[in-house]
Amino acid sequence: MRSCIIALGLLTLLGSSRAGAAGNAVAIIWKGAKTQADAEAQKNYWGDLGDVLEKTGLKLEDGYPKLVQSKTVPGLKPGFWVWLMGVCAPDKAPSIVEHIKLLSPETYSREVKVPAKKRSCPQKEGSALEAREESFKLPSGETLRAFTREESEAVEEHEGQWDRSSRTRYHFVLFGTDGEVLGSADAVGEENADRNTGDGPLAYTCDTPKLEASKDGTFLFTRTCGAAAGGECGALMSADEVVTVKVNGGSVSASEPKRQNEQFAECD
Repeated sequence: MRSCIIALGLLTLLGSSRAGAAGNAVAIIWKGAKTQADAEAQKNYWGDLGDVLEKTGLKLEDGYPKLVQSKTVPGLKPGFWVWLMGVCAPDKAPSIVEHIKLLSPETYSREVKVPAKKRSCPQKEGSALEAREESFKLPSGETLRAFTREESEAVEEHEGQWDRSSRTRYHFVLFGTDGEVLGSADAVGEENADRNTGDGPLAYTCDTPKLEASKDGTFLFTRTCGAAAGGECGALMSADEVVTVKVNGGSVSASEPKRQNEQFAECD
């Protein structure tokens, strides 16, 4: 029995080695068409999607997406023109494809034969992008959706300064009637601040963020913030912070936060 297990293990290792040598990889494809002209016309939709992908931690290699004939990529079905976003190792592709499909559901992947030295996998940094339930259909037919991504700092104390803060960044993405990304804006939601950047220590928390429709094309993103400890006389102890998210002419923007319902430390 022991010899069988060892033999199976060796076969697995040999199989993995041969797969790598054979150039097994995964091509990530954004869009495609039968003719070059139709495929080239699709490029008009890329700019805003590319910007949102980069804002949410996914960066393509220079020159991508690249329009290629499918017959030039071993493993793809010939007869098409496709927008190639990159070619990744099989273990790296799934999380990247999942990220892109949240914003562009038509994106797909295919197994191909491309050696490691010729791959061009998008670079994914930080935490995963997650879709939230908030979704607002506008009279124009456009849709505003919310996505989140965790961020954190890890600057250890040095000469009296540090930053050990964490936050959840909300991305408000506008989709057109055809499902294509038109633009995005962002704001910080939940936050746990613990830092000193030279102006003295600062510690506070923000939670319970919510996005609500205000009037046509305008939404209010509100969070409640409070000091992590008691403050001196007159210090700000808590407040609501409101960001106005506006949709106008196929674009979306977010204002600077404005405070409401401020509470200050009492003075003896």
